[in-house]
This record gives sequence, structure tokens and C-alpha cells, in this order.
Amino acid sequence: MVKDLKKEITIFFKNNPTAESAVKEEKIIEDIYSCLPKKITKGIKDVFLKNHTIIIKTTTPSWRQEIIFLKKEIMKKIHKNFRNYRDLKITIL
Repeated sequence: MVKDLKKEITIFFKNNPTAESAVKEEKIIEDIYSCLPKKITKGIKDVFLKNHTIIIKTTTPSWRQEIIFLKKEIMKKIHKNFRNYRDLKITIL
């Protein structure tokens, strides 16, 4: 018996709230990647969220310095493009 895939997915997300929050968090991270300048994305190892803080892990200390110089520009792009992310902070590791 064939079931409707869309209905099954919505039932799955209703039964598993942690999966739904993980999907939302992944979408936020994708939005943040779109705000980052293209020239520094090769120096970023990982981006994740923790308690309304964007944590950016870099590959080398020189990339960390470069991203620190562009931190204000990144924050302006996030505020400009995504108004609901206003309370986020950036930490660079």
C-alpha cells in the first residue's frame, strides 16, 4: 500500500521534535554561509550555532585573523538579509 510521502514526513516531524529543530538549525547555518564572503569560505572548517552564538572554526590562525577583520561586515550582512537573526553573536575559533 502506497502512502503519501508529504504526510509521512509531517507525521515524522510531529513525533520527533529534535529532528525538526535540527532541520531549522541546518537552514540557519546555510543562511549564514550565504552571508560569508566567498574569498574566506575556503578557510572555514565548520560553522555551528550554540545558544544564539555563531561559532566559526577556521583552518589556521591566519584565517582566524582574516575573519576577525571581516566580522563587522559579516554581521551587517546577516542583519541586512535576515532580520530575525538580530540577537546572534559571532565567535571565531
